[in-house]
Amino acid sequence: MDETRFTPPKAAVDDMAAEGDDIVVPDAVLRKIRNAWIAALVSAGVTLVVALLALAGNHVGPFTGGELVDVVFILALAFGISRKSRTCAVIMFGYFLVSKILLISQTGQAGGLFMGIAFLYFYAMGVAGTFEYHKLRKR
Repeated sequence: MDETRFTPPKAAVDDMAAEGDDIVVPDAVLRKIRNAWIAALVSAGVTLVVALLALAGNHVGPFTGGELVDVVFILALAFGISRKSRTCAVIMFGYFLVSKILLISQTGQAGGLFMGIAFLYFYAMGVAGTFEYHKLRKR
């Protein structure tokens, strides 16, 4: 009897390249994307703390605790950015910008303006990074 007849076939898995494996993405592009989704996680964490404080009865500006929906939305966008989604990066940038404008118009104070500008910078770099990534991938 021949034992090789019962030996499972061997596929050349190493020879097969997954889609997108053949592109070389500079570390600077990946760093922009990584920094954007990390900034989104930090933003979600701060929003969560503020929402929990508002739910506990502490008055923290105009917050009511309904910001928990914002936390889920920001986390979803952070996940999308980590997956290199241009759409999520653009939405996160716009959402953060609009929310800061609304917060300043409601309170009349520009508290946290410098921190907000820093977050906007990271989100803008995330937008640029995701577009650069997809441009490289398209080639």
